[in-house]
Amino acid sequence: MKVQVYPPPFANLTALDENGGLDLEPGARLFSVYRRLKIPLVLQPLIVCNVNYQRVKLNTQLKEGDVISFILPLTGG
Repeated sequence: MKVQVYPPPFANLTALDENGGLDLEPGARLFSVYRRLKIPLVLQPLIVCNVNYQRVKLNTQLKEGDVISFILPLTGG
């Protein structure tokens, strides 16, 4: 199955196609996306991850065509 990914800047982008698509096995969970993009789980509390624009847990099962986006809540001044 294929999902659309909007990765964080430090992710390994080699797993994505030229349009940001990621091929996963049927029934894959969000944790698989973290693994394929090589996002360290220690950063998980610092990253907001959404599936279809809703915040979800790492064990969420994905479906064909899901949109996965990562947001880094940064502060500064």
